[in-house]
Amino acid sequence: MKHLMENWRGYLNEIAVGQCYPHAVKMAQAATKDEFNDLSKFKVVHGRVTDKFSGESYLHAWVEKGDLVFDWQTSQGAGKEGIPKAAYYDIFQPEAHEEYTANETIINCVKSGQAGPWTDKE
Repeated sequence: MKHLMENWRGYLNEIAVGQCYPHAVKMAQAATKDEFNDLSKFKVVHGRVTDKFSGESYLHAWVEKGDLVFDWQTSQGAGKEGIPKAAYYDIFQPEAHEEYTANETIINCVKSGQAGPWTDKE
């Protein structure tokens, strides 16, 4: 119990990290149900982000809809309203490893039985 109490913040961080993948899948599911008009501008991106202020870097997933990025985990408010893609790329310096359409996202999720990541590179 002492170990748990001393390390509780680390455990909370581990729970939060990795939830970006299910969030991206949920957005893909919503997009395919006509909640987003132009699916040609929708993509789920898996890659690595690096916070330019803290230097923290980790594997991550986010959603791009045209000129907006939706990422509830790394940016305040970006999950619901999105933030401009240029601002997101400036702050988090993302390195995209894989990009998926909404349909590819759902298919990969069903085939693998998980929300991501789906490749060794990710």
